Amino acid sequence: MKSKEWHRRLRLWGLFVLSYLCAGLLWLWAQARVLDYFDVVVNPRSVKWRIALFLGWLLSTAAVGAWLLLRMHRAERQRMEADQELQLVVRHAPAGMARVLADNAEIIWGNDMLARWLGMSAESLAGQSFRQLVPADDPLGVTRQIDLLVDGHLAHFQMQRRCTHQITGQVTRVLCTFSRLHSSGREPVALVCVLQDMSEMLAADERQRLATTVVENTSEGVVVTDANSRILSINKSFTRLLGFTEEEMLGQTPRMFKSGRHDKAFYEQMWASMRETGHWQGEVWNKRKNGEIFPERMSLSAVTDDAGTVTHYVCMFTDISAEKAREKQLEFLAQRDVLTGLPNRSLFTRLLDEAVEQAQDVDQGLAVMLLNIDRFKDVNDSYGHSIGDKVLQHIAVKVQAALGSGDEIGRMAGDELAVIAKGLGSREEAVALAERLMAAAAQPWTSPDGLSVVVSVSVGICLYPEHAKTSSELLQGAHAAVYGAKNRSASAWCFFHEGMTFAAHERLALEARLRKALELDHMRLFYQPQIDLATGRLVGAEALVRWLDPEEGLISPARFIPVAESSGVIGPLGLWVLREACSQGQRWREAGMPDIIVAVNVSLHQFLLTDIAGATAEVLRETGFPASQLELEITESALATQPEEALAVLKRLRELGLRLAIDDFGTGYSSLAHLKRFPLDLLKIDQGFIRDIPHSTDDMSISSSVIALGHAMGLKVLAEGVETREQLQFLQQKGCDYMQGYLCSRPLPAADFMQLLEKTHAGQPLVELLPEVDETFII
Repeated sequence: MKSKEWHRRLRLWGLFVLSYLCAGLLWLWAQARVLDYFDVVVNPRSVKWRIALFLGWLLSTAAVGAWLLLRMHRAERQRMEADQELQLVVRHAPAGMARVLADNAEIIWGNDMLARWLGMSAESLAGQSFRQLVPADDPLGVTRQIDLLVDGHLAHFQMQRRCTHQITGQVTRVLCTFSRLHSSGREPVALVCVLQDMSEMLAADERQRLATTVVENTSEGVVVTDANSRILSINKSFTRLLGFTEEEMLGQTPRMFKSGRHDKAFYEQMWASMRETGHWQGEVWNKRKNGEIFPERMSLSAVTDDAGTVTHYVCMFTDISAEKAREKQLEFLAQRDVLTGLPNRSLFTRLLDEAVEQAQDVDQGLAVMLLNIDRFKDVNDSYGHSIGDKVLQHIAVKVQAALGSGDEIGRMAGDELAVIAKGLGSREEAVALAERLMAAAAQPWTSPDGLSVVVSVSVGICLYPEHAKTSSELLQGAHAAVYGAKNRSASAWCFFHEGMTFAAHERLALEARLRKALELDHMRLFYQPQIDLATGRLVGAEALVRWLDPEEGLISPARFIPVAESSGVIGPLGLWVLREACSQGQRWREAGMPDIIVAVNVSLHQFLLTDIAGATAEVLRETGFPASQLELEITESALATQPEEALAVLKRLRELGLRLAIDDFGTGYSSLAHLKRFPLDLLKIDQGFIRDIPHSTDDMSISSSVIALGHAMGLKVLAEGVETREQLQFLQQKGCDYMQGYLCSRPLPAADFMQLLEKTHAGQPLVELLPEVDETFII
C-alpha cells in the first residue's frame, strides 16, 4: 500500500517538474518575442529589462507552483483521512467483508466480522482460500457466476454460503454479494464480497413457514379480512368446515354464511366488544355452503398498525356440533337410562318427589311399585346379554303402555323397573294395576328368526300415605316388598310391611358384624373329608368357612355368605380362607401327615372381581404349601357368566401348578362348548342331584350323565352330599371317582380332622370310624 502511494507521488512530482520546464521554455520564447518588440522602441542592449522580465516570470511561476502544491497536499490529506475512515468502517462493519482474487479465490484482506465467524484473526485471513473457509453449496455454479462477473456480464451476484468456526465448529449461514473491482490490465482481477448473517432471516423465514403451515393444517377454520371485512385469505379447514373454496370467498364478506339464528342485538354486542377490546369470543351459528346450519366456537380479533388503526380482522372458529351432541348425550345419560330411554334413578327420584308433593296438596294416594324380572340372569346366561337387553327393552315398552295417563316409569337397576301410580284410592286398585303390569311384562318377546323368550316379574308395592310418606321411604318400602314377593314365588306381588324393613336392617347389621368379625379373627375353617370310592381312602378335604360369633356361636355360611357377596366383604374373606387353608395344610405336612388335596371354594364375585391368580400365587409363596396339593373349586355359574374372562383366569391358575374343580355342576347352565376349553381336573355333582337318589329317576339319570360326561372329557368326578348307603352304592355302580358327605363325616375343626388323619395314617379300618359303611373301606 505504501509503495504504491510513493510511486504515485513521484509521478505527480515528475509531472509538476515537466510542466514547470515547459512553462519556463514557453516563457523564454515569449520573452524573446517581447524583447524583439521592445528592441524597436528601447535600447536592445538593455540588460535591466531582461532581468526584470526573468524575475517576474520566476516569481509568478513559483507562486503558481506553491499554490498547486498546497492544493495537492490538502487533497492528499483529505483522501488519506477518507481512506482511514473507510478502513475503520470496513474493519468494524457489522457485516463480513473480504477482498478476493478472482482466479484462485485467495483472500487479500478480510474484516473483523468475517474473522469472528471463522474463529481467526483478521490479519491471518490474508493468503487463505476463501473457497475453503466460506464454502458454497454449488461450487460449479459459483465458478460460472464469477466468470460472468469478471467478463462484465454481471454487475454483481448473490449466493448463500457457510462460515464454519475453526474452533467450535459453529456454522453461520451467510448471504454473499460479489462485486468486481476496477483495476488496470497489469493487476489481477479482484472481487469484493460482502457477507450478511442470515440466521435471523432464516429464523424469520422458518417462523413464517411454520406459522403458515400451522394455519393451513390447524383443525380450526381461519379467515383473514381487511378493515372493510372483505375476505383476503382462508385456510383448508375453512373449506372443509364451510364448503366454500378460496376462489369463491375472496372479496366476499362473512355475511354470506350467516345462519339467521341471531338477531341484530347479538351482532351489535359483538362489534361493541370489538371496538372496546379489539377481541370477541363466543358461540355462534353459521351456515355451510350446502345450507346446513351448525354451531361453532369463534374467536374474532382486530389487527392494528403502529398508529392504532385497524388494518385487518382475523377470525378463528371450530365446529362444535360433535361437542353439542356429546353435551346433549351427557344430559340424556344424566337423566335417562341408555338401554330403555326411561328415567334413571336420579330423574325418577325427582319425579317421585314432585308426585308426593302433588299428592299432599290434593290429598290423594299413590303407589310406588318396583318390578323385578324373575330369573333374568338365566336369560342372559342362556341367550347372551344382547338378547337379554332386547328382552328388557321389550318389557319396558309393554309395561309403559299398560300404565295410566300421568303415571311414571323408570329403570332403577339392571333388572328392576319402578312405577309411580298416581291417584290410587285403594289397595284393590293397586293390586289390579300390579297384575296388569305383570301381564304386560309376561308377553313373549320374539326375535326375527323365531326365538321366543317369556319372562315374569315380581312386584313390590308401597302405598302413600299408608306405608310411607316420603319418596325415599316409598322406594325403600317397594324394594323390601319386591324381595318379599320373590320369596313367595315367581310372578307374585307383595305389599310392604314393617317386618320387611326390620329384615333389611338386620342384613345391614349382619354386614357390619361380619366386617368386624373378620378384623377380630372370629372366622374358622372346618374340613370335610373326600373319599376315593375305588380304594376307600381319604384323599382330600374341602375347607369350609364358619363364623364363630362370641354371642350367637357358630353362624351358618348360608346366612352370611350372601351378605358377604352383596357387600364386597367376600374379597377379603375369600383371601383369608385361602391363606388359612394353605397354612393348615402345610402344618399337617410338617407334622408328618400323609399328603392330601386341600380344596378351597372360590365365589363368583371373588373369581371375577379380584385378582384370584395373583392372590393365590402370593399365598403359596407365603405358606410354602405345594401348589399340586391345592384345589380351587369354582362354581359353574362363575364360568358361565363370562366364559372368555374365566378361561383367561383359569389358564393363569393352571400355570401355578394347582388343581381346578368345577363346583355345583349341573346348576349353572354352562355351555359344553366353553366347558371343554377350560383346563379342569374335577367335576363336582351338586348335592341337589344326589339327595333324592334312589327315589328320583331324574336325579339318577342326571348324575349318571354327569359321571359319563366327566369321564368322556378326561375329568374325575366327585359327588357331594352323600348321606345314605343307597346313594353310595349307586355312585359306585356308575363309576364315580370320589365322594364327600355326612355318610363319611361332617365338616370337622382342624384339630379333629388332624385326629382323622392320624388314624388314617395308622391304617385303621373305616368301620371303626363310620360303622354304617362297608368294612372294606379303609381311610
